[in-house]
Amino acid sequence: MKYKSYIISAILLAATTAAIFVGCKKEKENKVAQNGNEEIVVSKEDDMSAYLRQFKKKMQSAAKGDETLSMEDARWHLEAVLNYTYGDAGHQTSDIQCDTLFFELPTNGDEITLAQLNEAFVSLSDDVESAFAKCSLPDKSILSIQTTFDNNSKANSVLAKTILTTRGLPAVKTHFDETDYWNEWYVDYGNGHVSAGGKCGPYAGECPNSGAPHELTKMVLSKMPLTACESGNGYYTDVEELGISFYETEDFYGNLNDDFIYDENSPCGYKLYIRNQYNTNHCICPEDMNYYLNKGPELIEYFVPEGRCFISANYESDEILGVKGRGNCFHRLIIKFGILHCAGPEE
Repeated sequence: MKYKSYIISAILLAATTAAIFVGCKKEKENKVAQNGNEEIVVSKEDDMSAYLRQFKKKMQSAAKGDETLSMEDARWHLEAVLNYTYGDAGHQTSDIQCDTLFFELPTNGDEITLAQLNEAFVSLSDDVESAFAKCSLPDKSILSIQTTFDNNSKANSVLAKTILTTRGLPAVKTHFDETDYWNEWYVDYGNGHVSAGGKCGPYAGECPNSGAPHELTKMVLSKMPLTACESGNGYYTDVEELGISFYETEDFYGNLNDDFIYDENSPCGYKLYIRNQYNTNHCICPEDMNYYLNKGPELIEYFVPEGRCFISANYESDEILGVKGRGNCFHRLIIKFGILHCAGPEE
């Protein structure tokens, strides 16, 4: 099987021996070695959970406040500790909610102190808990937390952008039936605000708050194999994101230019939807919806890098802005993946 990795969030700082039940190596038991009254430092390569527990304790200690980390090292640790604290991976998923959280993080030039990092952790923890409490998905849990640092043009600070992904398990069908004529368009702006085409064709006017991308997201998630830990809870680190579409100039996600996305048997010539000369209708019929549904897991398996675990997928709709095909709608598949650790969040 051919794999490709397109990394957008940051350069990985470390590879880990992640423990997972499907597709990854089993991690050592979550134990911190003791030598008399002195705690022995554990590396993340030996035991990620013990390492993050030690780091969090040190970060929250006032005595260690002046210790500094590089910008990228601080970003990785902030994301990892948030996932360690709140992550609850390994549950079947059929729907996801994404909330974007921000915190302006003071810096010391190109470095960040542990005290500054802890301030960001405390603030973002409050936001994570508040967003999770407001989420109305049934059987919900926090799937992953992805953090990036953006230069906000201020000399002594960066903007920490954190995307919280909460999963749920509403009842979903396993395939689209004869009533599933869906409009190609669906955009979720967050906080319950969506722009959607609803059903179309003979069922026009029904389900106005949904659309083909949203329905495909729910159905594909329910089809993906469950990645779980033998002992129960798990959490992710090194969360990354990849965008796939027919476009060969996906600048934000990297230039795919991969023949795997083509399919002569597709209703539109691609494994992801685009309105083009083959299909000029804005309405996607049930047969075509099932085609794109069946290709979702295939695309995910192909593009998730070897050694990483699938976290979530989300279909988005967009519009061609160039001269050729201008105004035509197309779908983009956003895949998140990372390294799963099995030792549970905080005990």
